[in-house]
Amino acid sequence: MRCSGSPTTCIAADPRAGEAERTAREVMSAVLFREILKPLAQGLGPVGEIALGGVADALFVRRPR
Repeated sequence: MRCSGSPTTCIAADPRAGEAERTAREVMSAVLFREILKPLAQGLGPVGEIALGGVADALFVRRPR
């Protein structure tokens, strides 16, 4: 980002960058949670995998309001 046409880079934070970083962090947390509990879900079959996915999304991914 450039400030006022200055040839130097501005240190001001881009507000959209924080949101993208937070979203990426939430998705990675949900994927990691699913992978950790995958052996438990396999024992329960397809229903266990679906339930685990729903729980991971509910815990880690924020939905827009």
